[in-house]
Amino acid sequence: MRLTASALCLALLSWGGGPVHAHSWYPYDCCSDRDCWPMGLDADAREPDPRIVPGGYLTHDGHFVPEQATRISKDGRFHICRSGGMLTGTVIAPSQRPFCLFVPKPAF
Repeated sequence: MRLTASALCLALLSWGGGPVHAHSWYPYDCCSDRDCWPMGLDADAREPDPRIVPGGYLTHDGHFVPEQATRISKDGRFHICRSGGMLTGTVIAPSQRPFCLFVPKPAF
């Protein structure tokens, strides 16, 4: 029985249980599974990480997001959701919710 369960787990991992792709955890209210992407210098990033400034974050194109209005990133990277999925779009901010700028969890 134990061997069968182990074999089943291995089969599931090799079939589709690999790493979680970034877009799979973006909340629907931010992008409906669209309009969001990782930030940084990696190959999958579409824009650089925001600058940390007093009181929040500043994107490369000048959008300021207050620190208390951000969301925690699930993979330790910055992510952003922009209107229309365009680099020139504003940072999505659903009504009565934080902006769709995901920041790494503080280390302390």
